[in-house]
Amino acid sequence: MGYAICFGPCLSCGNMFGYNPVRVPSLTWKGNKEPICKSCIDRINPRRIANGLDPIVPHPEAYEPCNENELP
Repeated sequence: MGYAICFGPCLSCGNMFGYNPVRVPSLTWKGNKEPICKSCIDRINPRRIANGLDPIVPHPEAYEPCNENELP
């Protein structure tokens, strides 16, 4: 049994970070799902709440490795 973690740039800030490719919060941009880092989620949520939107609540394992069996 193995584990997988992806590393890539955050769609919002561009910083590289590690994430679970199955559970990370993402947005579709130019036809591709692009990940968003925890720092940006924390920065964006107060603005979402102020605008009457629900906060983005990442899965508890969003920034942890995933079991290889979870990969599509």
